[in-house]
Amino acid sequence: MSVRNSLSRRLSRFVILGFAAIWLLALVATAVVLRHEQQEFADTVLQETARIYLPAIVTDYRVAQDTGATMPFEFGDDPRFGARGGSDSDAAALVYRLLDRSGTVLMISSGGLDVTFPTYGVTGFTETESHNFYTTSPNGEGFLMQVGDPRQERSEAYLESLTALMIPMLAILPLAYLMVAWIGQRALSPLDQMRDEIEARSDARLDPIDAGGQPAELRAITATLNGFMIRLSQALDGERAFATNAAHELRTPVAIALAQVQRMREETGNDNAGRLAAIEEALKRMSRLVVRLLQVARADAGIGMSQDSHDLRKLLDIVLSESQRDPGRKERLRVVRPDQPVLCKLDPDAFAMIAGNLIDNAFQHAPPETVIDIELTQSGVLRIVNDSPALSPAELERLPGRFQRGMKGSDGFGLGLYIADKIARHSGGRLVLRSPPSRKDRGFEARFIARSEQR
Repeated sequence: MSVRNSLSRRLSRFVILGFAAIWLLALVATAVVLRHEQQEFADTVLQETARIYLPAIVTDYRVAQDTGATMPFEFGDDPRFGARGGSDSDAAALVYRLLDRSGTVLMISSGGLDVTFPTYGVTGFTETESHNFYTTSPNGEGFLMQVGDPRQERSEAYLESLTALMIPMLAILPLAYLMVAWIGQRALSPLDQMRDEIEARSDARLDPIDAGGQPAELRAITATLNGFMIRLSQALDGERAFATNAAHELRTPVAIALAQVQRMREETGNDNAGRLAAIEEALKRMSRLVVRLLQVARADAGIGMSQDSHDLRKLLDIVLSESQRDPGRKERLRVVRPDQPVLCKLDPDAFAMIAGNLIDNAFQHAPPETVIDIELTQSGVLRIVNDSPALSPAELERLPGRFQRGMKGSDGFGLGLYIADKIARHSGGRLVLRSPPSRKDRGFEARFIARSEQR
């Protein structure tokens, strides 16, 4: 399964995109609220500064007036403005002036000489191009005060605050993605379990999948899949039963017909010997086909593993005994097997069908009078090698298919390697085909690798 197109990856991507959209909306809303709160706080500080220091500035004005200073008096930065809670640079940024009831400027800060102040007569908060101002109402003596701070200072403070807020929030996004990806994998783990259960099913195993512990959405899918597997199992069982019954029914009449033909050959002499021999060969071929069909039915039914251990060495001797009864085959066999038992939890009939079909395949395709090498190793590997022209990789790949013949003009049915490969996979082993064998330039090798207990 491609990781790029996995459901957990898609889910994580969509969730994080939704999360990022919500994050962006929250950031915009936070920026708006932060701007409003900072403006409100700055205005409050500006108002309190003007209200608190109006009496102090009036006192300074009277002192300066008593000394005979020229009006309006110009003062440098008043250190008392540092009490507004800001830094020294914030205090230096403030500008102010003192006016009387008629609007005459009585005192002005040195930094306010180049600043445009609000028009006299407007109290409260006002804005100019460069500053935000607050103008107090006239006190009992008719004095009022205008205090302002630069708008640029407020913007810079806002940007610094917003940046300090965004940096940790940006760090949340990759962490959120990793967490969403982990949650997605955990949440979708039942899908992986269900996939593994489906992958474990085959034509030999179609038992229902246990839906216990699955989410409600998967239970409905599992129920549908179980129903399909039950119907498929019934169809396969019916097909296998038909093939098995048909093969069984054919064995008896074929055996009777073959016996009658052989008897007729003995009784009639040479008059019809040729035709009777042809009929005998046809009946023998039909008998072999019936045996193969029975084996196909058993292979499709899942024969393979066994609960008990069996000695493959003894089972091989039983299989070889049939070939050794044929003088034409006995002289061509070259067998190598270990002295110690080769134990494997493999059904005896399954091993007999694998070994028998591989041996028959070797005799079927090897040139006459050539040697058939049969080797059983202590590790549970059955190796059968025969002489033949080398086959291409494409031909080797298709050989285990049903009704696939290795050579044109062969008298086989194309079922031997299919049966051996099918049973090998059911038993937990595997069938490996090579052509040519190792260290040879021609020939064919079939290797059955069983799950031996000696490994």
